[in-house]
Amino acid sequence: MMDLSQVFYPESVAIVGASDRNIRYYVEAMVEAGKLKVFVVNPNYEEVSGVKSYPSLTDVPERVDYVVVAVPAAQTPSVLLECAKKGVKVVHIFTSGFSETGTAEGRALEEKLAEIARCSGFRIIGPNCMGVYCPESGLRFVNDQPGEPGPVAFISQSGGRAVNLVANARLRNVRFSKVVSYGNACDLDFVDFLEYFKDDPKTSIIMGYVEGFKKTDGLLELLKETCMRKPVAILKGGVSEEGARAAAFHTGSLAGSARVWDGVCKQTGVIQVEFFEDLLDLAAGFMYAKPPGGSGVAVMTNSGGSSVVYADVCAKYGLRVPEFEEETQRRLRSFIPVAGSSVKNPLDAWMAFARGKMMEALDAAASDRNVHSIIIELQPENFHVYSRRALDIRDEMAEIAIESCRNVVKEHDKPVFIVVNSSYYHETERAMAKFFQDAGFPVFSSLQGAVKTISKMYLYGRFKDAREDDHQPPQDNYEGSFPD
Repeated sequence: MMDLSQVFYPESVAIVGASDRNIRYYVEAMVEAGKLKVFVVNPNYEEVSGVKSYPSLTDVPERVDYVVVAVPAAQTPSVLLECAKKGVKVVHIFTSGFSETGTAEGRALEEKLAEIARCSGFRIIGPNCMGVYCPESGLRFVNDQPGEPGPVAFISQSGGRAVNLVANARLRNVRFSKVVSYGNACDLDFVDFLEYFKDDPKTSIIMGYVEGFKKTDGLLELLKETCMRKPVAILKGGVSEEGARAAAFHTGSLAGSARVWDGVCKQTGVIQVEFFEDLLDLAAGFMYAKPPGGSGVAVMTNSGGSSVVYADVCAKYGLRVPEFEEETQRRLRSFIPVAGSSVKNPLDAWMAFARGKMMEALDAAASDRNVHSIIIELQPENFHVYSRRALDIRDEMAEIAIESCRNVVKEHDKPVFIVVNSSYYHETERAMAKFFQDAGFPVFSSLQGAVKTISKMYLYGRFKDAREDDHQPPQDNYEGSFPD
């Protein structure tokens, strides 16, 4: 088995089949990164995006470590044979038209690619995928991907979702160590990448989107071991009959039942999510907060009506919104008037904001023994500015709020989660979110997103604690065979 670090840290890349009309963005993106030697192979062009084009891979005068293949499916075996002659270590096959077509010809062609790789000693990512994004090495699959690395790894069977998640993560101050889109997985599969990220010192949070597993031997133990080291959150596609049918046509994957997958997650500690947005919410949560030590949540908002709904949302996801202790209520009532407000939890906190008592309000809530985490909801409409003076006031209030949140984390060791609701005043919304993101707090666009994240972080923490205290090997608690 080749060291998979060569997948993420090549020194040179060749894009075979790039042209002015076809995947030139691979060339442009990696040239833009400026960390790799980039070669183009296409006999029909003298250059692509300013990079000299060679007639064949063997004509490239220097060593090539990593190859992106973007030629028609029928031509891919001949390109792979050239890769073997050139001594290439990793081949990423962007081209589609293999097992995902559902045809015998497509499956046979894909098997041929895998056979060439086995005989030649290189590894394949794909086919039918976007490949690798690694900020440190300069590997990219679209333009303008961030050059600064972060602690999150994303293993995605979908290329489009890998592109979208990286782009949307920029709005959340989430950055990646590595992202890999692996498509049909004729060679390297989810298991291979998970094994690598388990030990990768640059990765502390692992996210995944999976439609099917081709390699299942040892996967349960690998998931258990990895989850004890790092949080692993996976969105499993194809758990319904309709989803399984769509997966078969997308990546040629067979899919297992929702019941079996649910059992696998409960046994191994995998954090199961339903939507791609949940992956980013969890990434932000784990990057900027620690798992809470209990299920009690204090919610600070500025609407009595919202308080009722939010208590229901917390209960739905297994969190408690405990009534504040008498001492906590006494402290809050000393500066929050009775009329038009509540100090029981959820806390109607607008008067605390308006009176400059944010620090006192948060300190009182965090001191409560039944509270283990705090959610602060901010409405952009209440902070929208109509004058320069109003802008100064907003910024001043934000600084006070940030300092108050830092005090909670430092003095009480309890995580704080910020909700900045979506708003018509989009510039104000983004400005407020950025204030807290830059200060190192997880920010969410809805209270439901924050609550789901807190709940899953709390349950993950409980799972780890229970496993560390339990020296007996866990028993299988799921029914049926492992999902394909």
